[in-house]
Amino acid sequence: MSNRTVTPSVQLTAAQTLEGYDRWAPGYDEHVNPLVAATGWLLEQALPPWAGADVVELGCGTGRNAAAVLAAGARSYLGVDGSEGMLAQARHRVADGRAAFCLADLHRRLPLPDGCCDQLLIVLVLEHIAAPGQLFAEVARLLRPGGELRLLEIHPELLGAGRNAHFELEGTEVRFTSQLHPVAALLDALTAAGLAVAAERSVSAETLASIVPRLARHVGRDVVLDLVARKRYTGTR
Repeated sequence: MSNRTVTPSVQLTAAQTLEGYDRWAPGYDEHVNPLVAATGWLLEQALPPWAGADVVELGCGTGRNAAAVLAAGARSYLGVDGSEGMLAQARHRVADGRAAFCLADLHRRLPLPDGCCDQLLIVLVLEHIAAPGQLFAEVARLLRPGGELRLLEIHPELLGAGRNAHFELEGTEVRFTSQLHPVAALLDALTAAGLAVAAERSVSAETLASIVPRLARHVGRDVVLDLVARKRYTGTR
């Protein structure tokens, strides 16, 4: 007879997502998250042209990507998130006059002006977005013509295997409700928003396991979707 202890779990509804992140925020950066590590490594391997750019990150969380943006010479960095708890951690973490943070619901029109940035970053966010097309329309509105979106997300193949965002709080596993978006549907939504996909790849667990050993359990699956989309020029240049 097994003496293995079973950790109790609770499933958050989609409407409880931001509440969940508020609860997770104080300990979010204390534990190694394999997908955070993997997307951070992929970002470092091919940095967008951030030098001299105004950069916006949607779903910035605790500001974990701000250091890379600023170190690459960005003129400004604005992190946007719907969780006040996560933003509190970000403001404490990032001490740079070029950085600012904004509380906003990514499901709605964002309180930012048209054409306010040259580069836009989204990392590990789309599993919490019911309608990516609406968010991509906002991306297109915020980007200047020729500006680029860098998107790094949990691959739908991994989400389909049940590997969604979760954390442990006071001995209970807290799991988020995730939205699964097929790659083809995301590509279509980007195109419909006026964004031309410049690069797209599915990154396998085999590729990342030597960098993030915990991903070795997913060998045989794609684990990260990595793409770049550019806002089309319209009218006379």
